[in-house]
Amino acid sequence: MGFMAEEHSPRGSLHEEVLETCTNKPVILVDKGPWYPEALKALGLEWKHKTLGERNRIERWFRTMKARTRRFSNNFPVRKKPILKIKLFIRLFTLWYNFIRPHQTLKRPPAILVT
Repeated sequence: MGFMAEEHSPRGSLHEEVLETCTNKPVILVDKGPWYPEALKALGLEWKHKTLGERNRIERWFRTMKARTRRFSNNFPVRKKPILKIKLFIRLFTLWYNFIRPHQTLKRPPAILVT
């Protein structure tokens, strides 16, 4: 994933916007992609090689997102303001994924705490 949003974001790059919301400096978990170390170092981000465990959550998120977007890839309305529309879609997808979609094992949205 490139950081092309830099050209379109008045506040700065996408990774800068993400880091503004973090309460601490995150460590990026990466697989064996040979491009990660150089790219993350250039962005000033700390990284750690990890193939299983914690990375599975984000891998599953991307798999679900790919499955959902594959269905409308030719019809996604991005002719006007494409970056804005893509960012909005990702935010709405994340909201649905974490707060609305029932998790297969939990039988409830994953972000909803059980009291």
